[in-house]
Amino acid sequence: MSKMLQTALEEQRNYYSQKLLAIGVYNSQVMNKMTLTELKNEYNYFYHNIPKVKRKASTT
Repeated sequence: MSKMLQTALEEQRNYYSQKLLAIGVYNSQVMNKMTLTELKNEYNYFYHNIPKVKRKASTT
């Protein structure tokens, strides 16, 4: 594998790992076992599919 390609893959892995660590979804031990594709999929799930939070009915 060329040095440029290896560097690019490492940068992508670091990017997705840092984003997932920032929201506290996974710890670094779990992410070290994940593939780059898995990291991308998890990133897309948590950053682009923001769950809607239902508001509690207020009592007046």
